[in-house]
Amino acid sequence: MCRRNSRGCKGVTILRRFRFPAGLAAPVLLLGLLLALLLAVAACAPRVDLPRFAEAEANLAAFQARFVDPAVAASGVDLRASLLYSTPSRSNRTDLQIYGDYGRPLRLDVRAGFGSMVALMREDAAGLLAYYPDKKAAYAHMDPVIGAQLLGLPFPFALRDLALVLAGHFGTLVPAAAPPQGVRAQPGGGFVYSFAKGPVRLLVVDVYGRPERMEGELSRHFKTQAEREGAKITGARTWSLVFSGYPEEDGDPLGPARILTLSLPGSESAVLRVKGLSERDQPWPLKALSLAPPADTRFMALDRVSAPPAGITDVVTGSENEQPQGKSHG
Repeated sequence: MCRRNSRGCKGVTILRRFRFPAGLAAPVLLLGLLLALLLAVAACAPRVDLPRFAEAEANLAAFQARFVDPAVAASGVDLRASLLYSTPSRSNRTDLQIYGDYGRPLRLDVRAGFGSMVALMREDAAGLLAYYPDKKAAYAHMDPVIGAQLLGLPFPFALRDLALVLAGHFGTLVPAAAPPQGVRAQPGGGFVYSFAKGPVRLLVVDVYGRPERMEGELSRHFKTQAEREGAKITGARTWSLVFSGYPEEDGDPLGPARILTLSLPGSESAVLRVKGLSERDQPWPLKALSLAPPADTRFMALDRVSAPPAGITDVVTGSENEQPQGKSHG
C-alpha cells in the first residue's frame, strides 16, 4: 500500500488522471498502462530499516547473531549461480549448481553459458572427484581445495564452506569462539576486525552488522593462474571476498548476500551471482549425489596418491554411508 505523499503514489495518481488520445490502439495503451503501474509499484516496494550499530562490540555481536551463532537447521542446499572468472589472459562465464548435504557429499555441476556440461564434481570426506565429459577424463585429489584450484576453480576454501557462506552460515570460516585481535572503525560506518589465526584474518562488517569483506592467507600449495603460468607474485599472498546485493531492498531482512566478488593476487578475480537458493530439511538421496564416470574414463590422481585400485573403473570417492552433519557448524 503506497503512502499518500510517496513519489510512487504520485505516479499512480497521475496515471489515473491522464487521458489517452482516442486514436491510439488499445494494445499500445494497455502496454503503456502496465509499464506505468510496474514502475509505480517498484517505487512503493517495501524497504527494511535495519538497526545501525555505532559500537564495535555491538556491531560484531550483530554479525555473529545473524551469520554465526544460529545452528544450521537445514540438512543441505540446492543453489544455482553464475560465475565470471577473469585472469590477465582470459575471462569466461559459467553457470553453477551446488547441491547436496552440508555434512557432505556435495555436488557441483558446471555448465558453459550456452548450457553444455563442462564438469561434474563431488566433494566428500575423501577429497574431490571431477569428471569432464568432453575429455572423458576424471581427476581426484585428497585436498578438495587444492584439487578444485588445479582444475580451474579459484575459491580458496572447500565447496562445503562456499555453500554454507552462500546460504548465510559463516561459522566454519569465522568461529564464534575466536575473539578479534584488533578493531578499527571505518570512515563510512562499520568496523574492521583482525584475527591472529583461522581461515579469515580480516573481517569488515558494515554499520548494519552484515559482512562486507573478508580476507585470508592463501595456502602455500594454492597457486593462482598467474603463478601457474610462471609469474612472480610480489607482496602478501592473500584472498579477498566482497559481499554485496543484500535483499533488504526487496523487503527480506534476513537473506544472505547475492553477489560475491573474489580477488586473488596477480589480478585474478571471480564474480559469483546467486540466481536461486533453497535449503532442505531432509538429506539428499545418496544416489542423487553419486558420481560414477563411465568405464572408458581416463583417470588421473592429481595428488598422485588417490589412484583407484587396479581393475576399478567406476570411480566414486568416500563412503556412500557417510552421515550428513548439517545440524551444526562442525
